[in-house]
Amino acid sequence: MPVLTPQELADTGGCFDCMLPVLQQTMLLSLLQQIQVASTDAARVTTSPGGLLTATATAAANPGRRRFVIQNQKTTEHLHLKFGTGCTTTDYHYVLLSAATAGAGATSLTFEGYTGAISVAPVAGSPSYTFAEFV
Repeated sequence: MPVLTPQELADTGGCFDCMLPVLQQTMLLSLLQQIQVASTDAARVTTSPGGLLTATATAAANPGRRRFVIQNQKTTEHLHLKFGTGCTTTDYHYVLLSAATAGAGATSLTFEGYTGAISVAPVAGSPSYTFAEFV
């Protein structure tokens, strides 16, 4: 059974009882699929490159982002993270600890639902981190 696009759903006029039974079934299937896509349990994919990153502008705003994971890869230096642009060691929202401070491994942050820009700042030199964005 074909599903309806959001525009086709809007064009139905909102009178569910006025629709033919086959259109009612199609509409319910369409709505169910949209709910499944919007669900936090829906499958996520990433288009982020792998490997170590060294840019301070980690990710641009992305309205399709559902989750991101970032991990500091510096052994002895913390990494500052800002939800927005222009992160510095005095203007940040979160600190990812170094592996030496964190113990077994450097700290990571997993965050759901934030779609704005993300930037980082190292204590010194260039940052070193991994980043994955899921849409």
